[in-house]
Order: sequence, then C-alpha cells, then structure tokens
Amino acid sequence: MKFFKQLFLYGLVGSFLFLAGCSKDPGTPPEVLIDGVSVVVGESTPSSLKEDGFSTNDLGKMIFELPDRSWTSSIFLDKDDVTYAMLTLVNDSKEKQLVAFCIIEELGFYALDDANKDLNITINGVNPIGKTEDELKELYPELELDDDEGDYRFHYLRNGDYSICFQYSKGVMTDIDVAHSFSKSYQSK
Repeated sequence: MKFFKQLFLYGLVGSFLFLAGCSKDPGTPPEVLIDGVSVVVGESTPSSLKEDGFSTNDLGKMIFELPDRSWTSSIFLDKDDVTYAMLTLVNDSKEKQLVAFCIIEELGFYALDDANKDLNITINGVNPIGKTEDELKELYPELELDDDEGDYRFHYLRNGDYSICFQYSKGVMTDIDVAHSFSKSYQSK
C-alpha cells in the first residue's frame, strides 16, 4: 500500500512539473510609440494617455461605457484634430466600465498610404509607414512574409500573445494592426 501511495505522489509531482513546463509563453508586448507616447497593447487604457493630450472619439456612436465582459472596436484615438488609431477596447471586469478605463487590446493604423502617411508612430523603434516589403523585411528579420502573390498581402510579427500585421495593397503599405489576444467570447458592442 505504501508503494502505491509513493507512486501516486511521484505521479502527481511529475504531472505538476509537466504542466508547469508546458505553460505557454505570453510573449513580450511590442514597443509602440504614438507621437512619442508609449502605448502597451494589453495594458494601457485611454485614460492613461489623457495627460499626453490624447482623447477618444466614438464618431457619434455615443459609447461611454462597456458592459461587463465585452469589447468594442468603434473607438478612435485622437490628438490635436488628428486620428491616430482605431482602438479595440476590452472590459474584462464583472461590472460595466467607462470606456476610458477599458484595456487597449488592439491598435489599428489605417490609410497609411493616403490621409495618415505622416503619422508619427514607431513600432519596436522603427517607423514602418511608407516602407516597401523588402525594407520591412530588413528592419524586422523575424517577419513572417505572406507567400500569396495577390494584390493584398499580410506580413506578421508574432511574439506569444502579441502580433503585428502589416497590410499591403498592390505593393504599398496601407494598414498596421498591433494586437494582444483576448477572449473573443466576450460580447461585442
């Protein structure tokens, strides 16, 4: 009987060690600077950017708060009459929460080939706006290149729960999405 107890304990300890060794690396958030201000996807909130002159705009949707366990991608980050990014915000609490205190899980920079080609952003120390696909690969050696030969191409940098997607249309960068994964089982607002 003593042998079986010891065997059970060794098995239990081995299981814990195995599970601890299999835990997924959450990765490191990319370093994103918007007009010189750090925004950490998965950590920053709109209220943390307020003292640096940023505000949120919901383009008339009148979204002031999010219900518990919900998310929205209908909020924009503005400063000095310039829209820098579309935000995906998550309220992962069990109570409704003001938008300003929800977590920024995604930054979407759009129209980079047109209206927003002069945005002051850097990702991991580089302003990627206007870079060709070859220049982007030189700047980010770990970049996963889209092997599709079509007009629309998507290149990724991945690090655990974090990803950056560079979107090209006909060889010109149009959009960048910087994201931290979150539970999509939350309700969308």
